[in-house]
Amino acid sequence: MHFKEDFNMADFMEAAKDCTGDVFFHSVEGDIVNLKSLLSQYVLASIACKPDLLKNARVVCTQDEDYARLSCFLQ
Repeated sequence: MHFKEDFNMADFMEAAKDCTGDVFFHSVEGDIVNLKSLLSQYVLASIACKPDLLKNARVVCTQDEDYARLSCFLQ
C-alpha cells in the first residue's frame, strides 16, 4: 500500500510500533527497511523530507490485521 498524500509521520511511526507483525518500507529503488527497527525509523524520517521518495514507495505488513491499524496513513 502507498502512503496518503498528507499524513503525520510521527503518528505513523507510533502506529507501526504497535503492529503485531513486521512493517516494511519498500522504496522504488528496491530498498527494504523494517520499520520495527529504530535505526530504520530514522532512515524513514530522513526520507520524509523528500515527498517524491514517499509518493511511489510502498508499505508492506507481514500480518493482514496490521493494515487496518495503519489504514489512516495508507491508501
